[in-house]
Amino acid sequence: MKLHPLTILVRGGSRGLGFAVAGFVLGSAGGGALAARGVLPPIVSASGIPLAILFGAIGLGYEVIWHQRFEYELTQDTLNIDSGVLFRREREVPFRRIQNVDIRRSLFQRLLQIARVNIETAGGGSTEASLQYVGVEEARRLQREIQRRKGRSAEQTTAEDAEAPGADQRAEPETELLFDLDDRDLILYSILSFDPRVLSVLFVIIPSVAPMMGADVDQLTASVFLALGFLGALVLAFGIWVFSAFARFVQFYGFKLRRVGDELRYERGLLQRYDGSIPLEKIQSVVVEENFLMRHFGFASLSIQTAGYAPGASPTGGSEAAVPLAKRAELFELARTIEPFEMPSFERPPETARRRYAIRYSLVVGALLAVAFGVDRFLVTVPWYLVAVLFVPIPYAARKKWAHRGWALLDGYAATRNGFWRRRIHVVPDFRVQTVIDSRTIFQRRWGLGTVIIDTASSRSLVSQDASAVDIEAETAERLRDAIADRLQAALGYAPAERD
Repeated sequence: MKLHPLTILVRGGSRGLGFAVAGFVLGSAGGGALAARGVLPPIVSASGIPLAILFGAIGLGYEVIWHQRFEYELTQDTLNIDSGVLFRREREVPFRRIQNVDIRRSLFQRLLQIARVNIETAGGGSTEASLQYVGVEEARRLQREIQRRKGRSAEQTTAEDAEAPGADQRAEPETELLFDLDDRDLILYSILSFDPRVLSVLFVIIPSVAPMMGADVDQLTASVFLALGFLGALVLAFGIWVFSAFARFVQFYGFKLRRVGDELRYERGLLQRYDGSIPLEKIQSVVVEENFLMRHFGFASLSIQTAGYAPGASPTGGSEAAVPLAKRAELFELARTIEPFEMPSFERPPETARRRYAIRYSLVVGALLAVAFGVDRFLVTVPWYLVAVLFVPIPYAARKKWAHRGWALLDGYAATRNGFWRRRIHVVPDFRVQTVIDSRTIFQRRWGLGTVIIDTASSRSLVSQDASAVDIEAETAERLRDAIADRLQAALGYAPAERD
């Protein structure tokens, strides 16, 4: 089968424009320089527009040939794709390896009624194959048919069945709408999704502008300087908040989550529309996330970690949001329909961990105080002593960090909790555990503490966001590591290992 004819317009226009710009720059700048040195005739200096037309035509012609030579076909157990202009490439993607069929449509593509289909496979961190572009109905047919065929065994799928008339029009499995984000909740989610960690840019901006304000700062009193600095921080924070809210609104506009057979299907996006699926068999863990604003108003969001591929990652690097925003109790009920875990009751780290946090924060504030003093002494006069105010909230900050950490062993699941500004509760099924790591830094060993990392096949593992029981007693960490390892063996049908 061929791609949609409008592919030539979209891809050819983009490539042709890029080639035309390159030709114009080469002809105008390069030709002019060579003509000025007498290497080429003077007429070459005016070759920018002709070269732009020539290069643009070459780019468009390449896409025309690429479109003519691109073919795809659904066989009884593979998706075959043949492509290439100068070099021919033939690919066979087995249905059993396909994890997700993701449909993406920009605003322009939605006007043209075309879509891009991305084929993702298990164990891969990038797109295995991409069809740019097919009609919207064809994209949905491919998504539906690939998911249907990959769910059947090779013995059940025969060539006659694949070629039979009406095979592609088979009825889909029963569809259940799990969640629908209305406009009111979307606006609320956008407002509550502010992440205060982005204010760390202040530590980059302030040292950059401070030297330029040296003369002005010398004329200000400490109170005026503090007031202006506080006002500037508020303005910057408000701007970042507005930008973050707008980005979330655009990303999750029209969000819907459905259960179709043995997979979850989602759709979302305003400027870029996404339609994708999350196979239930690929789910490694569920994550309930709450920033401090969501937690205050009783809301939370639900993310799903899958093996090898996290479709449609959020701007903050998160995995695919299964439920962007819902009341906390309702969200846990929905999460338990995906993974039937019991509500966890977390065991907190020991009190020594809280004292460790207080000492660590004190050292950080002390270092900032020393830096401010150095700036005042050697660069520009600033009220460096005001940094000492940061010592006041240290006991409160240490207690909050301690109180929002914990771990729990549930029936068939392990759960961990971490984070104050953005708290994450990971729930990992026993049979999804890959490795259990008992990690202890040199500072943790000094306090008799350790961290137990529960590693799964999730792509989030690549960025160190596994479920972790942080700063628990060393003996408890050993027992927890052994207990999770034994539960994994039992879930796989093996007898737990004997331990001394």
